[in-house]
Amino acid sequence: MIMKTVWSNKIDKILKIGQPLDSIGVHNWALTREQALNVLSQFLVSEISVLGGDVYESIDGIIQSNYDSWYCELLPGESNGDFLKRSIEDAKLYIEGYKIKVPNMIFFGFVPNV
Repeated sequence: MIMKTVWSNKIDKILKIGQPLDSIGVHNWALTREQALNVLSQFLVSEISVLGGDVYESIDGIIQSNYDSWYCELLPGESNGDFLKRSIEDAKLYIEGYKIKVPNMIFFGFVPNV
């Protein structure tokens, strides 16, 4: 199944390295930790800030939400450039610090600022 444009052509092209989540009714992609950190680097270069994200878990071979998430909001008086850097850093810290008991069973999805 081919997904329609979710965020924008530019953002979707970056996120498509992950697994599509259409089968669970989510129009986004699930990324491994390594993929997610790579995406954050690409977002920074492309000046795409991150409003937050969700955590997914593979259970019996099916990727589904485990209801963990994070968010990042623009602070009063904060410039877009400062928000870009902070949102990427917040996401990176969350993903790097997320406890993964079984490798390749936890995935991350992003909510980019479009």
